[in-house]
Amino acid sequence: MIEHISRIIHYGSDKQQYGRLIKANFEKKIPVVVVIHGGYWKDNHDLDTYPTTAIVEYLKSFDVAIWNLEYRRMEAIGENTKAPWPALHMDIADGIDFLTDISIEENLDLSRILIIGHSAGGHLATWAGCRDKIPCTSVLFKTSALKIKCVLSIAGILNLSNSEDVDQPEQVCRLMGGGYEQFPERYKACDPNLLDVSGVNLSIVHGNKDKCVEISQALSYCENASSDVEKTFLSQADHFSMLPHEGVWHQEYWLQLKNIINKKIVALG
Repeated sequence: MIEHISRIIHYGSDKQQYGRLIKANFEKKIPVVVVIHGGYWKDNHDLDTYPTTAIVEYLKSFDVAIWNLEYRRMEAIGENTKAPWPALHMDIADGIDFLTDISIEENLDLSRILIIGHSAGGHLATWAGCRDKIPCTSVLFKTSALKIKCVLSIAGILNLSNSEDVDQPEQVCRLMGGGYEQFPERYKACDPNLLDVSGVNLSIVHGNKDKCVEISQALSYCENASSDVEKTFLSQADHFSMLPHEGVWHQEYWLQLKNIINKKIVALG
């Protein structure tokens, strides 16, 4: 078995602005898979407690570098003072762009990046893939944003502007500082449903029985998408059915998800 080295590397000064880089000591340049955990953007989970840990473990079987990304998150309840807009989005952007700083030392091939996210992490992963389409008037626009080749959104929140089909719509307002009517420019820069995804190899996985983020989130996104999106709808899956964790999950959906991950890594070239 290949030995992997795991290191915590900070991309900012806040204690939550870090990633865990996991890789073997390859002499060749290797692709990067960024993993973004979910949890409604709240500080009640982290990259070590969220079920995306199963994805991180599985990725160790490939010749890739794993950048398990942490970010400032909102208080679980009350006012969002820990990560007010646009702090959380900025952390995702800075955490991904930070790969440029370590690419030579770590032999990272930044022309081959896959981002995988679940739930709120699916939102952030899809958003990160569209950063070059953000309006140039937005504080989140960066001319130097790393180009992302592939994205996999699992049970993602993809339509922030219409969040009545998620079970905690108030978290979207907390994330954005208000609703679309109050801050349309913010949503135009952060809502995947309002951004052009052309040029990105995007796959969406969603459970038909998801009660946390209903399937309509994925359906409306795919209907409005500016280019073809690979869709996999799991007939009896709920929000976490496809990820091994301490709760209820299903081996058949995990196998399907692993097959999709395999194809995404092959697509990196």
